[in-house]
Amino acid sequence: MAREGTTTDYNGVFDPEWYLDTYYGSVADQVSGHVTNQASSQSDGVVGNQLQFNLLQFNLEKYHDIFQYGDVKGRRLLDVGTGPSVHSVISACRHVDDVYLTDFAAQNRKVLNDWWKSDKTTIVKVTEYILRKENSSETVAERHKTIKEKVRHVLPIDVTLSDPLGSGCDVNQFDIITSSLCLEAAAQTLDQYRSNAANVSSLLKSGGHFILNGVLEQTWYRIGEAKFSCVKLTRDDIKSTFVSCGFNIQLFDDVKFKSKEDEYSDFHGYFVMHAIKE
Repeated sequence: MAREGTTTDYNGVFDPEWYLDTYYGSVADQVSGHVTNQASSQSDGVVGNQLQFNLLQFNLEKYHDIFQYGDVKGRRLLDVGTGPSVHSVISACRHVDDVYLTDFAAQNRKVLNDWWKSDKTTIVKVTEYILRKENSSETVAERHKTIKEKVRHVLPIDVTLSDPLGSGCDVNQFDIITSSLCLEAAAQTLDQYRSNAANVSSLLKSGGHFILNGVLEQTWYRIGEAKFSCVKLTRDDIKSTFVSCGFNIQLFDDVKFKSKEDEYSDFHGYFVMHAIKE
């Protein structure tokens, strides 16, 4: 149950346009001008867009490094909780044949489908940043064309169910799962988070890769006028959850800091994990 003054109504009040403009618009303009990771320079009391900038840059760089140097590849990739942004698969798309995008909210799936079935590009600054990291000669349009050619479906997902994809997908095992800021947002308690992780993990093949990023010690975050409630997690909570789900953790990299509550959220750190299912 959501805390007082917050909501969990993703289909009703999640605003994809606000989300993209705020977290991948003005923040991405900062990222586009930086090629080195500055997340570790976080100091006490830093709030607002600077935190969002550091979080986005940290996630992009870690995803790039994992796919560039971690020998992570396979036929099918499932992105869990894609939202209206495809940032999680910009680096990954070069290492897989098939990409399945998912989200719980119908309005986010509509944004993804509109992008997929058109010649539109999105999150341009974020894509440019990754292409520079790769020393790629591709244009943003070319990279997005590559992603679109590999997307097989945009699917509804509910990570709180034992069969998160239901009957809407003809594939029930994937080589790679990526997920960004999703599992904690779909839980109000640690037990719910552990259940969500187990549900999603059931979709991964033995020996498959799980690349996860999220935030630490967050209880709410803002989308437009709505404040969404989520479970407060520590590094140990996350690691113990995935070990109990049968994973061998290859990498767990996090940045912690103290900050005043800001207008966007109350998180106190962020992390990226790469784990292999035993």
